[in-house]
Amino acid sequence: MTRTLLATLALSLAACSSADIPADSGVFSPVDLQRGLLTRAEATDFEETSSYEDIVDFLATMDGLSDQIYTTTFGTSVEGRDLPLAIWSASRADSTAEAVRQSGKTRVLVFANIHAGEVAGKEAALMLLRDLANGAHAEWADSLVVMIAPIYNADGNERVAYGNRPRQWGPVGGMGQRPNAQGLDLNRDFMKLASPEARALVGLIRDADPHVVVDLHTTNGTHMGYHLTYAPPLSPATPVAIDKHLREEWLPHLSAEILRTHDMATEHYGNVPGAFGENASSVPRGWYSFSGQPRFSTNYTGIRGRYGLLSEAYSYASFEDRVTVSKRFVEEVLAAAYRDASRVRATTAEADRQSVVGQELAVRAGFTAPNSTREILLGAVDTLRHPETGDRMYARRDVRTPETMPVYSRFGAVETERVPAGYLVPARLAEVTDLLAAHGIRTTDVPEGLALEEFQVDSVRVASRPFQNVRQQEAFGRWAPRNDAAPTSGVYVPMDQPLARLAFLLLEPRSDDSVVNWALVSLEDRGSYPILRAPAP
Repeated sequence: MTRTLLATLALSLAACSSADIPADSGVFSPVDLQRGLLTRAEATDFEETSSYEDIVDFLATMDGLSDQIYTTTFGTSVEGRDLPLAIWSASRADSTAEAVRQSGKTRVLVFANIHAGEVAGKEAALMLLRDLANGAHAEWADSLVVMIAPIYNADGNERVAYGNRPRQWGPVGGMGQRPNAQGLDLNRDFMKLASPEARALVGLIRDADPHVVVDLHTTNGTHMGYHLTYAPPLSPATPVAIDKHLREEWLPHLSAEILRTHDMATEHYGNVPGAFGENASSVPRGWYSFSGQPRFSTNYTGIRGRYGLLSEAYSYASFEDRVTVSKRFVEEVLAAAYRDASRVRATTAEADRQSVVGQELAVRAGFTAPNSTREILLGAVDTLRHPETGDRMYARRDVRTPETMPVYSRFGAVETERVPAGYLVPARLAEVTDLLAAHGIRTTDVPEGLALEEFQVDSVRVASRPFQNVRQQEAFGRWAPRNDAAPTSGVYVPMDQPLARLAFLLLEPRSDDSVVNWALVSLEDRGSYPILRAPAP
């Protein structure tokens, strides 16, 4: 937006009173303009997105504007940038992760920009924070503490280029890159924690223990009639009560409200393989979700026994619409968390108490059957040209074409293993012990007199090419009783603890997100897996 246009906008807004603009209209007020409370997206008519410096300055302004907002950081990026965090609470004493955890309220973490070309959630988070600073939703503070981390992939955000996120409809001024400065996809790093950013965010989750975690993205793929798709935790190891509450109550209500207020359709995340003939598909036509692996943020949240929600604004909707629908999504999640605050705390507390010892849990997940057959709204796009590069951009056409098809929005177990009483990690595996501590998994000294099993390796398949800088491993073999005396050095991981599901999926060698998969324990030259387990009674 030019300086002349900004000046004209300022004059026209100044001629209005703030009373002329409905509180829920999503339009910024003259007061916002005069105080410098616009995001860069708003101030440029959604042609640009906020830089790291823009966000740091904006959060500082919010801190000064409201005595309910405290700004801090929760870690640093690869390149040494502090990762900003805003905490909204009835009390500014809730200024640390530990204080937030001790608040006694329902705790919600909203983070955005994990993929720094997917910038709608970042702008939406800032706009929501401004609403809270200006007194909107004041009643939420009675029951909620809200943490907002708007720029998780801070280094990727600063690598702005026109060529990032090709075909996405804006911002035409460019956007950041998908990976962090190490070249890692941060939404594949929640188990192995190879990046400082993931260590920091999981450290915040460990210490503040949010009951609800919301991760804001943007998706391309199938031309659809939706403005946004979403997903609850997809791992079959997610506690049933959390899965049921999200799928049967929160998500249907959220969809209905966003459609009612903004006529924006939403649906479970999915794509139709080969829908437009661009690629042949080997699977039946249907609406397929992404993955049940816990390396993804919301799946990881679920196996921690917490409510996880993924938001994916549609790439080919306008940038402004993507920001609007992302903001509405978070508002409805927060409204649900406020409405069900006591129930959320009770449900997560029950998940912590549940013992999974002796249960069969999935170590590998897949589509086992369609969850339902129903109408899915397909769409269409127009082709535009980028004003600077001339490259193609796709613009969502206002088309919603229903097609009845099978919907695969839930994953089932394709391989299970019985949860043992515990695992013994030898002292020499310091990297594994460090990883357990980073996640917050409880360990103890090795008990005396343990009867142990050893996983005897028949063969190991090592990936021919690296993924996330790792040549992934898959171990084949079986557990068998170990007759030697139990080692006394190392740590013991008891499975009667709240994070048992997480510990199980990290330490069980057949898990596709385990320390074996990520080569933290190399098996190429070994006849057995060095981590032992005490079988369940």
